[in-house]
Amino acid sequence: MHEFNQFLSASIQQARLDQATESEILTFRLFGNKKGFLHLKNLPIGTIPPTPLDRANLHKDCTISEQVILKATAMLGDPIGYIQESNGDIINNFFPHEKHSTSANSDSYDCELELHTENAFHAVSPDYLVLFCLRQAPGADAATFISSIDSIRDIITAQDLDYFHRENYNFLSDYCTTEKNCRIDINQKQTVLYGDPESPFFRFDPQFMVASSKHAQLKLESLRKAAWEVAHPVHLSAGDLLIIDNRKTAHARSAFSARLDGNDRWIQRTFAVAGYRYYAQRLGKNQRVLDLVTTL
Repeated sequence: MHEFNQFLSASIQQARLDQATESEILTFRLFGNKKGFLHLKNLPIGTIPPTPLDRANLHKDCTISEQVILKATAMLGDPIGYIQESNGDIINNFFPHEKHSTSANSDSYDCELELHTENAFHAVSPDYLVLFCLRQAPGADAATFISSIDSIRDIITAQDLDYFHRENYNFLSDYCTTEKNCRIDINQKQTVLYGDPESPFFRFDPQFMVASSKHAQLKLESLRKAAWEVAHPVHLSAGDLLIIDNRKTAHARSAFSARLDGNDRWIQRTFAVAGYRYYAQRLGKNQRVLDLVTTL
């Protein structure tokens, strides 16, 4: 962690973000917005090599993009990682992998990823998700969809809002010991909405949620429909930074084109938590990379 902290410190000092960009990030952290995301454009990415075909061939000498995403992340909270995400790397790199083309993960491209909150099952779920586009898909057809609970509340009933504050769903873990895309019952029974009923937080991952009854399942399906109805599509170009409020939104990704020739879409991702010291206290460990935590 010492080596990463040195790089993080250097990134904060060296990354070039203008005052207007820094003000937008801080304003979003403090006050949010109804959409639940902030889309910044034309940030420096440095020299980007050809998009690799797999992580074994990921070699990137210029670190400007890493410095920029880390500085932006640090303005939102503490950068953290999860051991099951890219082997615990704080900065995750995503690009098309032919062997994962139709898998339900970030290395795919021939399938849509469903609306979900990042790590909704985890006791230390990220407050913010940061995506930095290094290269757009060759067909410019990749879209990130973001659905905010503040928009969903406009189209569902007060009775349903109350229901999702009270009804517990069993959120399954997609983390195995060191890998993702599992389906494990960790008895993580939680409500979809939590916090202030007038300005609720939102956790949502219908593919990994188990309802306690047919009625609860139908309610979940109606909520999924409403979430897609208000989902906002965002198309990222090189130099675009997308900050998603993970406690107020669910996000998804469209299928997109890939040529596997070095010109494919390349996205970097980080996570930020606002209460890092609280988590370190509760866990009894001061570490940035977490494994599966079910209780605090």
